[in-house]
Amino acid sequence: MSDSQNGQPGHFRVLAEHFSAFASLSAAELKLLSDLAEGARYHPPYRDLYVAGASPLPPRMIVAGWACQYRLLPDGHRQIVSLKLPGDLIAPLMPVRLPSSCAVAALTELETVNAQPFADAVAAAAEPAHPGLAHGIRIMAHLHDMLLYDQVVRLGRQTACGRFAHLMLELRERLDRVGLADIDSFTMPLTQDVLADVLGFSVVHVNRTVQQLRRERLLDIRNGTVTLTQPEALQELSGWVPLSGAPAGPRPPRHPGRRG
Repeated sequence: MSDSQNGQPGHFRVLAEHFSAFASLSAAELKLLSDLAEGARYHPPYRDLYVAGASPLPPRMIVAGWACQYRLLPDGHRQIVSLKLPGDLIAPLMPVRLPSSCAVAALTELETVNAQPFADAVAAAAEPAHPGLAHGIRIMAHLHDMLLYDQVVRLGRQTACGRFAHLMLELRERLDRVGLADIDSFTMPLTQDVLADVLGFSVVHVNRTVQQLRRERLLDIRNGTVTLTQPEALQELSGWVPLSGAPAGPRPPRHPGRRG
């Protein structure tokens, strides 16, 4: 799974895009991200990275591919609690005594990097050697909570079309943060089975919802590409609010020090 094969930005660029969205990075911090990117580890698709009840793995961050955090119910149904995208952590950053109540699985081919230096940056709160990364990690923790709150509201109170529209707008914003989305489209490597487990639908209900949104010319999904044909109407339908708190729009110019 190489950058040339999958067409995604390089691992360094994903890391730099992600952290620079939250804080200014020093040359030393960019060098650290570059070094981490060189040591990316491959994980095959459809495999658990860790299972519920087990002690979490050392912290790692996704630089390519998609994963999910999920709970498997006694009747065999799976509820996906959160989707993990490039730039997301797949294990607790700080040491914890309690085992996780959810498992984490790769949904596609996955590549991750060691996130221990980020934990070290946060731990050195008095005089952090990497203050930009430490600040970015703290914001990421807050955004993680916000995403979980959104998932609760989606599952508990939204209509089928509202749920689907809300998730698509969320994914576009998260992928845009790391340079993996356009203003109105993005690549989504999720099957209808996975979408059903995220949204609490049956596969048949997912298909009907997509067809309804397509008939209303609000979005389209073809060959793994989601196109938001009327993003403002989708936002009104779902009540979605950008995590930044500001309306979605064109990205600011890229960080002049980035490469890849």
